[in-house]
Amino acid sequence: MKKILAGGLATMSVSNFIVVDADSGRANGLSRALSALGYAFPVTRLEEVGEAWPDECAIFVADHEGQLARAIEFIRERGIFYPIIAFSPSPTAQRVVETVRCGVMTYLDWPCDQAQLERTLSSIGDSCDILFKEGIRRAQAFELIRTLTERESEVLNRLASGASSKMISGELGISARTVEVHRTKILSKLKVRNAIGAVRLALELKLPEVPSVHH
Repeated sequence: MKKILAGGLATMSVSNFIVVDADSGRANGLSRALSALGYAFPVTRLEEVGEAWPDECAIFVADHEGQLARAIEFIRERGIFYPIIAFSPSPTAQRVVETVRCGVMTYLDWPCDQAQLERTLSSIGDSCDILFKEGIRRAQAFELIRTLTERESEVLNRLASGASSKMISGELGISARTVEVHRTKILSKLKVRNAIGAVRLALELKLPEVPSVHH
């Protein structure tokens, strides 16, 4: 059930927050603000969470000196499907768009007052709930993708980019017959009926890398 905030806003049902920032002062400041909405855990790196991940949580990450890119890489490698909220002071519109394209749920202009923080969370509540519901399916897809060999992954990535078997054969220096063998194994391992299903899984789990902040 969603929590109703002051002013009638409904925030996301999650009440666990991880705040990632190498600057402990910033991390603690945001964590204190979030503590009014649930439990907030500040860390300098996601590795500090260890194995104690809550069932559902939102991850706030400072978009500063590569921290956001490292955090996104960390959760992608581990098949963690929680909403990521980037934060920094006065982000440009271009930066917000860049990060959202790379999988960030939204961008918080921090520091801000409590009302703005609550409005930001309210605006993504439904999207976060959908992400949580899809998490099990996406985690299963992640585990299936991990069963592929390096060569099978190369073939799948090229299929996802729109390459034909002939093009893949030329790019990888293998015969067209070998490409077809790899395709057959990919379909079997991913438990899909055709290449379209395999590509859909690959694209769902693969997002662009976060670009560096432009100064």
